[in-house]
Amino acid sequence: MKRVCVKVIACLMVAALSAGHGLAKEPPQPMTIQLNWVANVEFAGILLAKERGWYKDAGIDLTLKEWKKGISIFDEVTRRNAQIGVNEGARIISAKAEGMNIRAFATQFQKSPYCLISKRDRKLETPEHLKGKRIGVKSSGDILMTKIVLGSAGLTYDDVTPVNIGWGDMPLLFNDAIDVYAGYMNAEPFIMKEKGYDVSYIPAFKHGYDFYSAVFFATDKTLQNQAELIRKFLEVTLRGWEAADKDPEGVTRLVVEKYYAKGSIQQQLNELKIFQTLAKLGEGRKFFGWMEAEYWTKGIDILYNHKQIEKRVHETDIFTPAFLKAIYFGK
Repeated sequence: MKRVCVKVIACLMVAALSAGHGLAKEPPQPMTIQLNWVANVEFAGILLAKERGWYKDAGIDLTLKEWKKGISIFDEVTRRNAQIGVNEGARIISAKAEGMNIRAFATQFQKSPYCLISKRDRKLETPEHLKGKRIGVKSSGDILMTKIVLGSAGLTYDDVTPVNIGWGDMPLLFNDAIDVYAGYMNAEPFIMKEKGYDVSYIPAFKHGYDFYSAVFFATDKTLQNQAELIRKFLEVTLRGWEAADKDPEGVTRLVVEKYYAKGSIQQQLNELKIFQTLAKLGEGRKFFGWMEAEYWTKGIDILYNHKQIEKRVHETDIFTPAFLKAIYFGK
C-alpha cells in the first residue's frame, strides 16, 4: 500500500511541476504579418496586443515585418513569407482581378486616409477648385486617387498639371512649386501645421475614392488550413484596438518608445485620432473591422469604370465575412 501511495504522490508531483513550468502547454505557433508601412500608430491595436502578451496567451508567436522599398506585400503572402498581409482595398481588388490567390478577412479602417492637400489661403476646398492646378503625385496610387476625385467633379486628369515628385518633396508645396500634394490626412497636414502653415485638404473618400483601408488578407489555403490561428489573431487584434481606443495617450507613448522613435508623441497621437475616426465610420461604429459585400461591390465598380481592371470580379471572391461573424456573433 505504501508503494502505491508513493507512486501516486510522485506522479502528482511530476504533473504539478510540469504544469507549473508550462510543459503541458503547447508552444505558441509562429505567425508573420507583412505590414504595408512601418510600425507606428496605424497598427496601434496590433502593437498594444503584442506588448501585453495577448498573442502569446492565444498561442501565437507574432512576427511583424515592416514594409521596405522593393517589397511586394502580395508576393510576401502568396510566397508564404507571411501568413497575413495588410494592403489597401483598391489594391486588393486589382490584385484579385489579375488572378492573385488572396482574400480579405477584416479591415482596420472603413475609409482611406488619402487626400489632396494645399495651403489654406489657396482656397482649394473642393475638387472643382483643382482645375488648372499643379498636383504633386508620387505613385500610381496617387494618380488613381487624383483621377477619381477629379472625376467626381466632372474633371479629368487632363484638366490639371500633374508633377511627378518624390516622397520627401513636400517643400515643393511650401515653396509654391506645386499647388496641391497627394498625401494622407493622418500625416502631411500635421507636418504642414508644425511648419507654421494653415492647411486645407480634400478627403478622397468623400469624393469618389471609396475603399476600405489597411485590410487584412491571406491566401485561401491559409484561411482554410490555419482558420483557427487566423481567428485567434483577429480576435486578439480587435481586443488590442478596443484597448487602444480607451487609452490613446498610453498606446501612443508605447508605440513611440518601442517602435517609432523618430515620431513625436503629439504627432503620433494626432495620427491615431485620425485613424480612430476612419475606423468608426459606417459599420465600424458598431463592429471594428467589419466589411460588407455591397461596399466591396462599390469599389469594384469604381475601378472598372476608371479602367483599372479589365473585368468585374465578384465580391464573394474578394473577401470572407466568416471570421468576423464568428467573433461577433458566434457563427
